[in-house]
Amino acid sequence: MAVLAAGFVGFDITWRGDVYGGAAQSSSAAEYGTLGINFRARKAGSIADFAEAHVCRVGPPRGQR
Repeated sequence: MAVLAAGFVGFDITWRGDVYGGAAQSSSAAEYGTLGINFRARKAGSIADFAEAHVCRVGPPRGQR
């Protein structure tokens, strides 16, 4: 949500992985399903660009996909 609130569009997670494996608190991170991610997004050039990028973003609730 914070990425959208900052005016970014085209958000995409490009990588996710266990960045805590082998660390002192790795068991705590694993217990909560903590992952590291890389992502990309672009700043909308205008309000119209932002609105156009989010026209069809609403889907069914989780579990009903």
